[in-house]
Amino acid sequence: MELQQIVERYAEAMEYIDLETDVVRANPRTGEVYHTSFKTLPETKAVDAIDAMWSQLHPDELLTPPTSRIGVKYPKVKFAKCDHVFSTDTLIDPQEEWGIEVKKIEFFGNNGKRNDFGAGKMLSPYLKDRGLLHDAARLRAYGFTRRVAAIGYAFNYDKDSIARLKALHPEHLGVIAETESAIRQNGGSQHARPLVEFTDAILGLRGYTRGPRAEARFEAFRSPTGGNGIVFGWEIRRPELEVDYDPRHPW
Repeated sequence: MELQQIVERYAEAMEYIDLETDVVRANPRTGEVYHTSFKTLPETKAVDAIDAMWSQLHPDELLTPPTSRIGVKYPKVKFAKCDHVFSTDTLIDPQEEWGIEVKKIEFFGNNGKRNDFGAGKMLSPYLKDRGLLHDAARLRAYGFTRRVAAIGYAFNYDKDSIARLKALHPEHLGVIAETESAIRQNGGSQHARPLVEFTDAILGLRGYTRGPRAEARFEAFRSPTGGNGIVFGWEIRRPELEVDYDPRHPW
């Protein structure tokens, strides 16, 4: 399976999860209960739910037993685990087909207030931040499947999505007002595309990508801080596995 179809499967699963999830979460500090939705699922639970929903919607595609698809340990990196490992083909090979790292990029928290860590989670070059660029570097150096990819997802906000949220969640207008105020300061919108394009350029400049960026869209309005979502991803090159690789000419 190619990365574009994988991203589309993720997006499809996210829409169903938003409608069906019953996972209840609360703020560990304040005890405030979050709105049950896909938007409020943390990364690890989101990947778990995506895998389960994918299996439910397309039962013949993911061939590896579910117990070994989520959080699979990197053989050569202490304590590190790969978010999603699976095969969609029947090729007899000791290696799985895909190893994928997933990043949730949030512009607004579950209370509607701005979250300023999204850019760092995509673009930070520092190990401590565990950003998407770090995921790509780790996959390139230590990937243990036949193909590897870094995937992210985020919600886009603008006047149209805000209007729809107000219509769907009139009981949470205060939360929505927080988001609306923040995007007004940003010129009326807060979209993921600038971050995605910056990341695309950096990965391309470093020679990390194999093939074009994959993208798919989804809708998840169950939470008053949800909305129109985007899934994006890059297949990461490992030049040493390419048939014409010559270490004397690594570019």
